[in-house]
Amino acid sequence: MSKVRAITPWLARRGFDVARMGFGLRTALASCLALVVAWLMGLEHPQWAAMTVWAVSQPVRGMLVEKSLFRALGTLIGTLFGVVLVVVAGDNLPLLVLSLSLWIGLCVGIGNLLSGLVSYGALLSGYSATMVALLNTQQPAGQIFALGSDRMLTVMTGVLVGLLVGLIFTPRNAEDHAALRVRRTTSDILRAMAAAFAGDTTETRADKAHRLLERIASAEQLFDIKAAGSVRSHRSVRALRALVQAQVGAAYWIRSARHLNQDEHMASALCEAARILEENAPADKVLCALEAALACSTDRATADVLRQLLDSQREHLATEGDDTGMTAIRNRVVLHRDWVGARQAAVRAFGLLLLIGVVWILSGWSVGAYVMLGASVMITLFSTFEAPSRVMGHIFIWQSIAALAALSCHWLLWPLATSEWQLIALLSPFILLIVPFFAHPRLASGSLDYVMALLLLSHPVLPLERTFADSLVIAAAVVSGPLLAYIAFRFVWPADARRRRQHLTGMMLNELAGMARNPMAPARHQVWRVRLHHRLLKLIQSVNRSAEPLQPATSAALAVLAIGDAIQQLHLLKAGTDLPRPLQRRVTMALLRLEHLPENPQAAVRSLQKVATLLQQMGHPAAWDVDNAARGIATNLAFFQRH
Repeated sequence: MSKVRAITPWLARRGFDVARMGFGLRTALASCLALVVAWLMGLEHPQWAAMTVWAVSQPVRGMLVEKSLFRALGTLIGTLFGVVLVVVAGDNLPLLVLSLSLWIGLCVGIGNLLSGLVSYGALLSGYSATMVALLNTQQPAGQIFALGSDRMLTVMTGVLVGLLVGLIFTPRNAEDHAALRVRRTTSDILRAMAAAFAGDTTETRADKAHRLLERIASAEQLFDIKAAGSVRSHRSVRALRALVQAQVGAAYWIRSARHLNQDEHMASALCEAARILEENAPADKVLCALEAALACSTDRATADVLRQLLDSQREHLATEGDDTGMTAIRNRVVLHRDWVGARQAAVRAFGLLLLIGVVWILSGWSVGAYVMLGASVMITLFSTFEAPSRVMGHIFIWQSIAALAALSCHWLLWPLATSEWQLIALLSPFILLIVPFFAHPRLASGSLDYVMALLLLSHPVLPLERTFADSLVIAAAVVSGPLLAYIAFRFVWPADARRRRQHLTGMMLNELAGMARNPMAPARHQVWRVRLHHRLLKLIQSVNRSAEPLQPATSAALAVLAIGDAIQQLHLLKAGTDLPRPLQRRVTMALLRLEHLPENPQAAVRSLQKVATLLQQMGHPAAWDVDNAARGIATNLAFFQRH
């Protein structure tokens, strides 16, 4: 033990993540154990069990449990599809290739629409089918059911071994970091609102709103980890999402609230609620403090913000209690779905695999199945990454190293073995070799794919039937996967962070145009707002991961909220019967201009300003909302024009 304590600082000084090294070593040993267990069970491809351990292992217990579940479900669905496809297609290779390409495209599209581990399960369903359907082309006819059952049993063995080892050695989280950060942000929001009633300037409030949005977005990224592992966790995160959306509304209020008179009583009530939250007081005290602050509010906008915070806080605190199974989440949670990106990812995957399949059919290349298999894994699993082409270079390097390791093991060491257990023993050091690289931040990217490629290319079963030429060609075929995926991600239909942000902001602006076009928009205003809140957070998270400054993005996102509020007001004005005819015409024209906001934002600004001027002359309360929207577009004109 003393030697371990002595070496830990030495490793840390050299840049190694000691905790990650322990996790990597545990996973590597568990994968070797799964390899042995699958071999003892007499399974034909025991290496698949070892691959599964690496696929499901997680340092967080909830993520481990849920990823194991979706690994099993995804494999089951994909294997069943692969078996049925091979039975239906028979020797018709073009039908096999077309059907498999369509299936992969469908799974990739669904995986890009969903989030978290549900997305992982959908993606896994895609390439699990290729593991059965394509490897079957290398097997004797009539072996498809044996191959499918072997695939299922090896994966389940890997899931169980990985889950068992992980549950033994993975500690429970002592503190709920996501809920803690959300609670602290709520407290800061209440203090910022109190400062607004104490005389904060508009510039100070704007700066606070930008910082709060950044913190809200940062906390929201933890929700997928918190949600994993149990129904209770999922319900708790759903309540937290509602609370976060209320926080976004409060940040918008801090930035945009107008004509606030100094109110010491209101400021004091808000500060008291913030103090109680900071002290982690019992639920009843928190809710009483928020109710007291709500009772002090004298204007509708402030009351709406506080009421939403109160309702969502009540639901969140209820899910943290003992009766979580009976707690209903009433606040609407609407998440962003990247329909544009999902469609492009599906078409990209379908097109790449179909092209590889056509070349395989026309050339008759014996390892065409392995090329298609390697490409299907890369184009599927990494389709959800923000910049997948960047990762492909690292993966290509590590898979090339894995190919060399597999060839060395197969042709230098395995000929010395006289039994299958010796094959497994000689392969195990090559698995353990990755642990220090896996734990170093500069070398870790793509290192997991070393293990996956090594095991895919290593079949520890006697007799060793392949020739060296066959092994070399198959290794080259597998390593070609990341290269082909890189070409697809980088050149054929590019996928990168900038384009994903363009999709996101484009959907925001198109939704504004749709609201302006739809006279029923006020009835769906709440749905629109909560979905936009989530898109706003996704935009901030994406910008945070880049080198771009954050404030232009948060400023533009707040402007989009202002435009949405103005559109609601314009529809209500248009539906009224007591407005002068000139104003009615101006309102109608403003809505028409907003329908074309993405193409011509300057025209929308001019039209909104004219409406705001007429409303101000009438003393109408909607004048400020319309003028605020015009100023928001004008201030962020470059953002609206760029996207």
